[in-house]
Amino acid sequence: MAIDDELIWGIHAVLELLRSQPRQVRDITIQKGKASAKLQEIIDLARSHQLRLRFESRLTVPGGQVNHQGVVARVQPVATVPLDDLLTRLDAASQPSILLALDSIQDPHNLGAIIRSAAAAGVAGILLPKDRSASLSGTVAKVAVGAVGRVPVSMVTNLDAALRQVQEHGFWVYGAAGEAAASIYQTDFSGKVCLVVGGEGKGLRPLVRERCDHLVAIPMQSAMESLNASVATAVILFEMVRQRTAAGGE
Repeated sequence: MAIDDELIWGIHAVLELLRSQPRQVRDITIQKGKASAKLQEIIDLARSHQLRLRFESRLTVPGGQVNHQGVVARVQPVATVPLDDLLTRLDAASQPSILLALDSIQDPHNLGAIIRSAAAAGVAGILLPKDRSASLSGTVAKVAVGAVGRVPVSMVTNLDAALRQVQEHGFWVYGAAGEAAASIYQTDFSGKVCLVVGGEGKGLRPLVRERCDHLVAIPMQSAMESLNASVATAVILFEMVRQRTAAGGE
């Protein structure tokens, strides 16, 4: 699956990609008349990696009006990993892994923020449904600020079947549900775990909910019904990381 027409845009997104994954970049177009220290850094990095640079008087991005900030990069398609290959790799890992499964996350801003948090938390892989999900678009890449490509993504046709396969490889599956009785702070997340986060508004779909071994919630200190999906994901992932760090893990 490719990022929207293989384009990403925006100074921070392009700069971070050049810093972390320059081989993903095919070429870069800069709008004439735009000048800043970060734009110059993009130009310098592109030249150091011998990437093709274009300078044009006007930049347009297919699909609508976006704030490209004077820079657009054409990139290699985002490579996805078959679930079988991902699980086989994790079976051989020296430390128990954290997986993240996303059930109907349709807002590209949420998906980008989730991918960024997953990369920061050291998530070993993301399961993303082929349908009922935001695509790995330029908006996602911009929000993720270079994190797209750092975490292996497995595109799955049926999330329920994929989670069953994950369980067969020794993972405990935890579903995030605001009404769950179990607090994330009272739940033992040691071992191989897979966190499942539902879509904006409706949460986990019934079959996916039933597939989970446990449902967990973030305790609220007020009458707020729930957190944004990307915020909730970050909170739970970093509670998992905290527990592993406290236990002496990496």
